[in-house]
Amino acid sequence: MTDQTLIKIRELLLNEFSEPELIALCKDIGLDYEALPGAGTFGKTREIVEAARAQDKLRLLQSRLRELKPEAYAASMGAAAAPAEAPADGAAPVKQEEKAGSPIPRVIVPLLALLALVIFASLIFSRLGGGAATQATPQAAAEAASTEQPAPAPTEAVPTAQPEVIAAEATPENTPSAPEAAPAAPTAATAADFAATAPVESPTAESLPAPPAPVATNTLSADEAHPAAMNVRQINDQLTLFYTGKASAQDLEYFWMDEALRTVVDFSNTRLLRAMRITADQRDALEITHEYLRAPAVTSETTNGAVVTSREFWRYANSLNRNEVCEVRDYVYDMVRDGERYRVRSVQSRLVRSGCSS
Repeated sequence: MTDQTLIKIRELLLNEFSEPELIALCKDIGLDYEALPGAGTFGKTREIVEAARAQDKLRLLQSRLRELKPEAYAASMGAAAAPAEAPADGAAPVKQEEKAGSPIPRVIVPLLALLALVIFASLIFSRLGGGAATQATPQAAAEAASTEQPAPAPTEAVPTAQPEVIAAEATPENTPSAPEAAPAAPTAATAADFAATAPVESPTAESLPAPPAPVATNTLSADEAHPAAMNVRQINDQLTLFYTGKASAQDLEYFWMDEALRTVVDFSNTRLLRAMRITADQRDALEITHEYLRAPAVTSETTNGAVVTSREFWRYANSLNRNEVCEVRDYVYDMVRDGERYRVRSVQSRLVRSGCSS
């Protein structure tokens, strides 16, 4: 099963299931929700996918997701969804549904069967007619030949085009689901520049900028669809949750390592709060959004890691006093491969533009 499928399963769990529903789902597929590591639905959904993969229950998990949330499952998984298989633990087999985008639509099958029947009948008729023709007069044979209709030529079934599944671009309103996005935290140098851009006076409503033009997401290059580049999207979405108090530092350890993790936590706990003029218990007043002006893409790769670059627009705002800061930065992520994911070993950034005025 591909990393993209695991990512979509995690997103579906995080976006569509409440905690009671997750507990019931785990019971259905033979997992102990309370025994799984991780805190809150963000951490638990990650561990549900990991446990299902380790215990060879991913097919069973997909089947239950399809039954419980059919519309959300179809929208999330699309043509990439694999058919359900019988559970490995001997439970009753799960009904296998027809794949979306099958090369031969169901309506073609009866037509082909009918065509084969017509051809078979014509062959039998021609053999019987041939035997009789050996005894008929030349005139009768000519009349039979003039009235015989040619058998219709078989038509070739044209396969339907497979729908192209494109990973959705992370937007400010779409907080992370599973692995399909996560933020580039400013480095120590980034934080210093960031604090320096904090306005002295609260801006008026007229001075608020129009949002930057969204990055086109109708296609992704091979470098942009690389797992390391997709992990950067997850990282940025996860950071928006962390900065606003909806995720913990422990959750960040899934994508961040050592010094890089300490830099992100220090930025969130000190420089960000000081620049936004709030205390730690007021984090829910923060409004943080980001967009990609140049999508994350792999620029180099080794056996054990990859380097990803991107250009990102970040907006930090305090709804209590309307204080806000905006930045555009070029980021370079040095990432280490860890199993099926990539973790940030270090991140560097260069300030391209600051200020929220259009």
